[in-house]
Amino acid sequence: MALLVHLVMLDLCRSQEKRSRAKLAACQAQRLTGSSTRFQFPGSFSDCVASACRVDLIVAIYDAFAPHYDAATGDPSTEIAFIESIIKHAHLQPVTLLEVACGTGGIIASLAGSYQVAGLDISPGMLAVARRKLPEGIPLYEADMSSFALNAKFDAVICVYHGINHLLRFSDWERFFECAYRHLNDGGVLAFDIFTIDDLKIIASSQETAQQFGENYVRMRVRASAEAVFDWIIELELQGNGRRELLTEVIRTATFSPEKIRQALGERFVDIQIFETNSAINESGTRIWFVCTKPRSTV
Repeated sequence: MALLVHLVMLDLCRSQEKRSRAKLAACQAQRLTGSSTRFQFPGSFSDCVASACRVDLIVAIYDAFAPHYDAATGDPSTEIAFIESIIKHAHLQPVTLLEVACGTGGIIASLAGSYQVAGLDISPGMLAVARRKLPEGIPLYEADMSSFALNAKFDAVICVYHGINHLLRFSDWERFFECAYRHLNDGGVLAFDIFTIDDLKIIASSQETAQQFGENYVRMRVRASAEAVFDWIIELELQGNGRRELLTEVIRTATFSPEKIRQALGERFVDIQIFETNSAINESGTRIWFVCTKPRSTV
């Protein structure tokens, strides 16, 4: 499911242009494509009901935005080139690939010529757009990124545009790692990127972002909710057939330290690497990717 973070990042990059055009060339508008999760928190029945209702609202936001998503997002070619490079470095002959939180399928559409691809997302609206975009026969799964069970395994599982940051509890991150592990072939590669706490603090310190796409508008601001939890306040104004509809939602994201993430990955994976790229949201920041490998069976 795609969060509209790229709009905030785009404004930050534009402000940096006044100080350094060279740095702007390395700074890319990003989007957060993730899969909202139906959080399985321990607690009362009412807590579970409230959580499920909140997720339904989030899905409704993304379903409403899905037809306009590609018009408001940037070219994913930089991400695609980087993803291919890290996968092929870790796996000599990757054939099959699953993108978790695939959104409208922009990444896997570009990778379909090189891999047997599949996509997974919790938003049926996003998947409907992806289905129209992708070649016939490519599997698309409507599922929760922290609890999916598919009758398939892959050489690579990827989650791009900080999708994992939608998971608010570290136990949910660990469930995603377990799902990825179970769906990888021996020697398969898991690759994903994250928002760091510094990234989120920078975004929260920026002003409200407004973006027009067609006759519609999206407005977004970010506020710190807890030490490592941030609320994205999103207003989507849709116009059509003489009608105006305003959708508002608060979506939370969370992050954890790279060392904690590395330790959790180490319980299942080997050859854990952390890559820092310069396609970050501030002049001195970096974008962090994790890449790791499922051990080959010794049997």
